[in-house]
Amino acid sequence: MSSDTIQIADRTIEFKQIFETHFTALCLFANRFVNNEDLAKDLVQEVFIRIWKAKTHFISEKTIKTYLYLSTRNICLDHIKKEQKVQVTQLTDTLTDENSIQLELLREDTYTLLEEVIKQLPEQAGKIIWLNMNGLSNTDIAEELNISINTIKTHKKSAYKKIREIFGEPYLYLLLLALQEL
Repeated sequence: MSSDTIQIADRTIEFKQIFETHFTALCLFANRFVNNEDLAKDLVQEVFIRIWKAKTHFISEKTIKTYLYLSTRNICLDHIKKEQKVQVTQLTDTLTDENSIQLELLREDTYTLLEEVIKQLPEQAGKIIWLNMNGLSNTDIAEELNISINTIKTHKKSAYKKIREIFGEPYLYLLLLALQEL
């Protein structure tokens, strides 16, 4: 195997890892701009295609996140400007604030951390917590999973207990507050 082949293989593995780590959170971020999940996924995929074609290399995880969020924001604003002809300057003033980018990075980190914890829960409890975080009520979850509301309450209680054991009470509330807007 030549050194060119090894470099391409290494780059492919690195790119796949970046994609898998950030894709979901970037889609949620993009959806805030375009309010369309499928379009958000398409726009985020376009960001990754551009990175792949440009053979972009990153020096740290922080630069990767910053680049991905700025690129996603820019592609969303370009789309809005092109397709919907809205007042982009007003949107740009609101969304380019450095604090909002940092807040999105914090949300992504929080989301990733909580996702890892939820993976440690029993399968049914994990499903219930995800559905609840996505805005479904206990009644909606009961209908979707075909289980009783009391079963949902029991699973939620044990799941939150497990999360509290891992992070502690104050940190759990911070996690949930940080994710409320997702």
